[in-house]
Amino acid sequence: MMNEEHENMMLAYLSGLRKGQKPLRRAEDLCVMNTRELLLLAERVDDAALGLFVQMLKSTGKGGEFFERLMGDHEEENRPLVDAFFSRYLHTVLSVIEDGADYNPLAVYLPDSTFADLAFLQTRQPFFLRQSIDTINEYLDGLFGGPHQYQPGEQDVAWEYFWNKVLER
Repeated sequence: MMNEEHENMMLAYLSGLRKGQKPLRRAEDLCVMNTRELLLLAERVDDAALGLFVQMLKSTGKGGEFFERLMGDHEEENRPLVDAFFSRYLHTVLSVIEDGADYNPLAVYLPDSTFADLAFLQTRQPFFLRQSIDTINEYLDGLFGGPHQYQPGEQDVAWEYFWNKVLER
């Protein structure tokens, strides 16, 4: 949870990025923004403030629903913005947090809390398929026990396995 002083500083900063629009007075003001507006705002947030921006979104509303909106609400026109945001977030925020630790991008991009949303999961298939087979095997081991021993070039087979396991839940 973000303290009031940091929240006010962040709101002032975000208001400045929104040039010519109504200033943000409370974190809940972000809630009225649609997904595209949030993604475009996130694009303007400096790398140094990105972690605080995400923290604010996660602590606003019910259970981080506004952060989840950054995943695109399944709107195809937002795909490039979503991919760019999460790529940037992984490299600027999570890579610092996970510095030196074993880190798997699939665990962040496909958290098991999203498994009930099959439409969302389908939008993540290309990201899954772009990962190295070692990354995929490690991710599957963490989710379903292991060892998973898919070989290079078997990303499609691993996706089928993953998809079927999710459907079984």
